[in-house]
Amino acid sequence: MLLLKKLRWPLAIVVIALLAYYGLKPYWLTQLTQQESARITALKQQAVPAAPQQRLDAERMMADLSWLAAAERQGRAPGTPGGIAARLWIAEQFAAIGLTPAGSEGYLHPYSVTEHFSFNRWLRRKNAVIPGVEDAANVLGLLPGTEPGLKPLIITAHYDHLGMHGDTIFYGADDNASGVAAMLELARYLTKHPLRHPVLFAALDSEEKGLQGAVALFRTGLLSAEQLRFNINIDMLSRDTEQQLFAVGSYHHPWLLPLLEQLQQQSAVKLIAAHDRPWYKAGHSQDWTLSSDHGVFHQQGVSFIYFGVADHADYHTPRDTADKVDVAFYHQVVETVLSFLQQLDLALAKTKL
Repeated sequence: MLLLKKLRWPLAIVVIALLAYYGLKPYWLTQLTQQESARITALKQQAVPAAPQQRLDAERMMADLSWLAAAERQGRAPGTPGGIAARLWIAEQFAAIGLTPAGSEGYLHPYSVTEHFSFNRWLRRKNAVIPGVEDAANVLGLLPGTEPGLKPLIITAHYDHLGMHGDTIFYGADDNASGVAAMLELARYLTKHPLRHPVLFAALDSEEKGLQGAVALFRTGLLSAEQLRFNINIDMLSRDTEQQLFAVGSYHHPWLLPLLEQLQQQSAVKLIAAHDRPWYKAGHSQDWTLSSDHGVFHQQGVSFIYFGVADHADYHTPRDTADKVDVAFYHQVVETVLSFLQQLDLALAKTKL
């Protein structure tokens, strides 16, 4: 009883504070959400696209995208015949391009995934318990740089998708055949125009099952954060009715902002640096910091940027097909990623890391 008397004022203060916090919280978060929305709108209005660039082969990119998103691939679910065919085809493309094998078994990095809980999916109110996969594999190829001693930049794009539900194919053209086809075209260009840094190209499996391909890179010891300089993740690049490309990561790495401002002067798409602020900064606005494979690199302490479009009406539906791609927009998005790589390479090379 004496203890309760001693604690009554501290407890009263805590109760009052909690009541005040939860009473004001909806208003506070609404205000933050409105402020973040206004900030993003202002960015969209300031963006002035430059003239289109023509360094990359859009027709070849579309051919690669269409192959990955064809009905024969059956949606590329991990461990399925379609997913395995995509994996082997990507390895063949890496070899034809001339990349050095960088997996644990040639170009391949096999791994298995047990059933697990995905907190990210739980936050999105999806089924959070994800079935395991026995036959999964990432595909990795390395392109040397021109300056000895620099750590590699790692470009990631997941090649898996949702597979088939019954007889219905989830084709996954934008998500993420678009990123893999872009990766291949970037690799072809950079073999002829190498960067100062080495570039590690990683086509990842099991992203749709909780970013498990990226997790496996570190879990199995194939890579460590200390080996890597920077992660560029590309996931969903080919469709946006407002011709917008989101660049996620500058909140965590403010030194990227001048690079992105410079990049906009060269880009024919509207570049929006957003969706990377925590809830206490942005309210109910979406935070994509952990939404794709870059999230694993962020958690490992590797600096990152994520390029992608907003979810569209065909996202994660059977309607995400190759014929829906905005070819001109897609081409300029990948040109923008290439320009960023060149700017990033120069900026980081000055630090000799």
